[in-house]
Amino acid sequence: MGRDAARWQRYSSAAVDGNRGRGDNPGDYLGRPNGARPNGARPNGARPNGARPKAGRFPRATLRAKIPGLGAAPGSLSDAGPRPRPDLRLLPAVAASWAGAAAAIAQPWQHSAAGAVTCLALCAAAVAAVWRLQPRNGGAWDRRKPRRRAAAGLASGAAATAAVAAVCLGTVLLAASVRQHERQTDPLAVAVAGGSPVSLTMTVTDNPRLPGPGHGPPRVVFGAVLVQAAVRGGMAGGRLPVRVVAGLEWAHVRAGDTVSTAGTVVPAPLREPNAGILRPATAPLDVRPPKGRSPALAFRTGWLAAAQRVWARGAPDVAGLLPGMVMGDRSAGPPGLDESMKAVGLTHLTAVSGANCTLVLAALMLGLRTLHAPRSVASGVAVLGLAGFVAVVGPDPSVLRAAAMGGIGCLAMLSGRPKRVGALLSASIVVLLAADPWLATDYAFILSVLATAGLHLTGRRCARWLGAWLPAWMAQAVAIPLTAQLFCAPVIVLLQPRLAPYTVPANMAAAPVVAWVTTAGTLGMVASPLLPAVADLCAAAAGVGAWWVAAVARWMSGLPAASLPWPDGARGVVLMSLMNAAMLGALAALVKRRRVGAAVHGLRRRLPRRCRFLLGFGSLTACAALAAAVWTAAVSGP
Repeated sequence: MGRDAARWQRYSSAAVDGNRGRGDNPGDYLGRPNGARPNGARPNGARPNGARPKAGRFPRATLRAKIPGLGAAPGSLSDAGPRPRPDLRLLPAVAASWAGAAAAIAQPWQHSAAGAVTCLALCAAAVAAVWRLQPRNGGAWDRRKPRRRAAAGLASGAAATAAVAAVCLGTVLLAASVRQHERQTDPLAVAVAGGSPVSLTMTVTDNPRLPGPGHGPPRVVFGAVLVQAAVRGGMAGGRLPVRVVAGLEWAHVRAGDTVSTAGTVVPAPLREPNAGILRPATAPLDVRPPKGRSPALAFRTGWLAAAQRVWARGAPDVAGLLPGMVMGDRSAGPPGLDESMKAVGLTHLTAVSGANCTLVLAALMLGLRTLHAPRSVASGVAVLGLAGFVAVVGPDPSVLRAAAMGGIGCLAMLSGRPKRVGALLSASIVVLLAADPWLATDYAFILSVLATAGLHLTGRRCARWLGAWLPAWMAQAVAIPLTAQLFCAPVIVLLQPRLAPYTVPANMAAAPVVAWVTTAGTLGMVASPLLPAVADLCAAAAGVGAWWVAAVARWMSGLPAASLPWPDGARGVVLMSLMNAAMLGALAALVKRRRVGAAVHGLRRRLPRRCRFLLGFGSLTACAALAAAVWTAAVSGP
């Protein structure tokens, strides 16, 4: 009788709880002590101790278990279990460091040094407070009441947070003070500060580029470092970063060249990352290429030549787009294609961004792990591969920033600790600000941080909400560009006060081929110095994806209402932020309408009877219509 009852209990549990897979139903073990499993039984998908997957077979079950939502049915993402909260413990330190860097770069170095000393004193006071609030066995702290103990714990945590924020802020202020002191006391800066014409020698740091239309007569702009100057019969040496604004005769110089010229250096404001602006009075004189042939230059020129050999005659758009998508070189891009990509928000594909670095890291890590390489070996090789990629495409600040941001998410995901993405992102922001405080006002850095933070904070939630109507793979494909665009759009308005309605569809259409172009193109770039035929083959394969990106950009930029006017300045930022927040809120409310309805009903019951109409359907509809009218008037107003 007992056995029949236990069997009936297993059947009823299976009917109520559903079939969880053979060996995973708790009802199968109800009659055993502590839920023990019968001999030989294992959880679904588990292997005996020491067993490894059979050679030659791809571990699909393992990947499906490790990649959330792979192959899930529509609606399954919306019913996921409890999710860990984002790690925001270092958020106060990031906010303090960012605000301190933005303020310090506009002040003399003495102010930043005084601020760093003040932060040191605040850190010491916070550490003393933490030590004072720590519990001591047998002391007065243990005899406090529970509420006082809880308050003391909160105060101790707040003091520890303040100590960390003070350390980070002091580090950033000290770095800004040192950089400002070097700029203001450098002998070369003192020599050229008078504004008189000088003869000088400089090293070009990036390739010349044409500014956008509407910036006066044709000219090129590029960065350089002054290494020597002759003024008033004397010679001064050093390293002074400047921005060069010159005529078209300077368009042929390349990064790494050493050039002599004469001109006037105008000191730049403290907030500018460059110490001055140089306007050469002559054409480039005594142009000397870098000594020896750099391996990085060999890779770059080899890939450029391969793209031109394969695609220059039949598809000029592809020939100009391939170098940009692989190594961020947009010098060969057709002007019309560049404008089309700007109109639909695809210009980030032609710059070395965190996505490129993430793909390089992920390809190396997954390839080595597939070959059963240890995690430490795979991680080390992946980091070395990323360092080589950065050296080839050019280790300028934007590329280093992209490598840091792209490596955070990839390494955190592949290391099995995605919950640490918030802490890694916060720490990397503080380190990058300490290395270059002028990043605090750099739009590229701000957009990278916003996109990474948006994917971390709301990317999975957005995919889960969209998963109520879409398959899991499609929900994730839509959620990534949608979340990044919603977080970055308020800042993009400051750069280009236009509304691009097709940004998300264009990024969704281009996303499937980006990984293919980057992977095949990187392989072709590596093979180009020694194996030109392999490089041509990779260029042909990657060019198919680049052709698709160019086609999407040109077609969507020609659609009606591809670029709509939008207010500029602070009003445009506020209106865009409100619109994006309303979109996320509406999406969440549609998916969780029962919970939202219950919350509104509960709030309505707490109101007095004469005020309950305020939360009725008519009142809420009128408020929504009024808010929409006010928002529309603000957008279309002068």
